[in-house]
Amino acid sequence: MAIETHPQGETAGGARAADRLRMLQGWAMVRRAPGYVWRPATVAAIPEVFARARQAHTTIAPRGAGYSYNDAALNSEAIVLDLTALRGITAWDPATGVITVEPGVTIRDLWRTVLPDGWWPPVVPGTMGPTIGGCLAMNVHGKNAWRAGPIGEHVLACDLLTPDGTTRTITPIGDPDLFHAAIGGMGLLGIFTSITLQMRRVRNGRVQTHHFAARDLSEMFAIFARETIPGTRPEADYLVGWVDGFASGASLGRGLVERADFIEEADPASLRLAAQDVPPRIAGIVPRSELWRVMKPMFNDPIMRLANGAQYRRGSAAHAAPVPHAQFHFFHDYMPNWQRAWLPGGLRQFQVFVPRAAAASTFATLLRFAQTADIPPYLVVFKQHRANQSLLAYELDGFSLSLDFHVTARNATRLDTLLHALRRPVMDVGGRFYMAKDDVIDAADFARSLGAERVAAFLAIKQRLDPEKILMSNLGRRILAMEILPTSIGGDSSIE
Repeated sequence: MAIETHPQGETAGGARAADRLRMLQGWAMVRRAPGYVWRPATVAAIPEVFARARQAHTTIAPRGAGYSYNDAALNSEAIVLDLTALRGITAWDPATGVITVEPGVTIRDLWRTVLPDGWWPPVVPGTMGPTIGGCLAMNVHGKNAWRAGPIGEHVLACDLLTPDGTTRTITPIGDPDLFHAAIGGMGLLGIFTSITLQMRRVRNGRVQTHHFAARDLSEMFAIFARETIPGTRPEADYLVGWVDGFASGASLGRGLVERADFIEEADPASLRLAAQDVPPRIAGIVPRSELWRVMKPMFNDPIMRLANGAQYRRGSAAHAAPVPHAQFHFFHDYMPNWQRAWLPGGLRQFQVFVPRAAAASTFATLLRFAQTADIPPYLVVFKQHRANQSLLAYELDGFSLSLDFHVTARNATRLDTLLHALRRPVMDVGGRFYMAKDDVIDAADFARSLGAERVAAFLAIKQRLDPEKILMSNLGRRILAMEILPTSIGGDSSIE
């Protein structure tokens, strides 16, 4: 069996051998859980992990690079299937832009493979670290969500390995029900072992950016309406808003909108990878990898209030500029490990998706709730979306707002109360939640927000493919009302 050993010298022993036990955490550094990590070196090794889980009466949670914020890739005292070693690009056709990859290939691997040949991924999240398998499991979106939809809309085919050892090749035409259930299915129906995607042709390695200032929330919506509906100029290719979470009163919801458009003028030199990279040191002196340490002392309310105000004023004066694709999409990656600046408490993000007609009033309510609770969000992002065919689709025809809160010893309890209170106005208008980020809602709220019939349809497919309920995660336990196999263990429970 081709199972990669860990540097600590663990062996290929039992499913829950003590030397496989690791304390894992979500990317936001708040949710943690011990899990027995198996890291197969080949796809052919995965069925044996299923067999070991079945024999041990335990469960398996798939895990990619661990970029889900909270509990999507955690499985308390059970198996965690680390797929990051499955990183092969098995086919790439520069003539058609069709690529086939293993699940552990990252967004970074993807764009660096296709860009030199004049292609770009049609949908990317805000960081290049996630794996493609993980992106499909959560059906991630990007800054063009209202135009391109989530990543699942650009999958031509994928192989899904189910716990019974069967591999099914599924497509949106050949097996639409399973295809749209597995993509966005949080890894609970099977393991994506091969994924074929269609890339987008580009002639230039840069996008042209424009910046607009919104004096309040209503103006933010007005700018999005102007830039996403063809009129005096073409519809934007990308559009994202930033909101000052501290602004209140007449300035509630003020912020900046960044528009980006593909440049059609051919520039082969700009497609080279070197044109996308930034120097590892600023001014040749300060390592980018250490910038988070500079930011960390600034993570308090007074300084972040000043920083948000300064950002608004600076952005209001910004002019149009060409920006490399990677810099536009993955801004935070140019400050490695930036999330560490939120330590020791970490961060909690509340991202909601609200129907178009109710978005303005609901977003204003959320911002006011946070300010009244004296826990203003340090980072707020605004996007536009459209509905899609995923069975567990979080997106709808409307808008999303994500609020990042700094967790501290002083506010942890109050923040938990606030996040639970914020659910209500969202559900009251038919809004939804993003499971790659959420750590709040329970099974009742999940069914209410998504629709009980959708959840029932998903569980029926799971019962067919995984009747023993071997595929499970802490997230799955939290939001799906279903019985699961026990995960209690004996023996050495030490965690390194």
